[in-house]
Amino acid sequence: MSEWKPLSLERERAIREKGKFNHFQNYMEVVMDLIESGHTRLILPVREELTQLQGVLHGGAVAALIDMAVAVAIVSVSDSYDRFSTIDMSLKYLSPIKGGRAIADAQLIKNGRRVVTAKCDVSDDEGRLAATALITYLRLEEEK
Repeated sequence: MSEWKPLSLERERAIREKGKFNHFQNYMEVVMDLIESGHTRLILPVREELTQLQGVLHGGAVAALIDMAVAVAIVSVSDSYDRFSTIDMSLKYLSPIKGGRAIADAQLIKNGRRVVTAKCDVSDDEGRLAATALITYLRLEEEK
């Protein structure tokens, strides 16, 4: 259960609509499966262009998926004009994803005035934990 106010259907639609204009997310073919207040689940279909030489999902693709999932979780509890940037990501790779889908489940831990901290787990289609991350974002000052 989220400690933040529930996400309205209108706000969820607005987040999904804005996601259509995220060029990198579209290139990666990431799907926003679940958007709740402070919690998101994004899905990345594994395809050849995203694999490394051993034929498993590239670690950079996993890191990008985590970054996107946490960003959507932050947007879900932020004002539409808020801006933020990743300042730290501690990522542990636990097992390879060989095909199917990578599923990122992001949950905000602390949504501070300037610093936002979240955790994100990435699993494969069988529910096997492939990576886990603790990630920190900084809310950016409005330009004057």
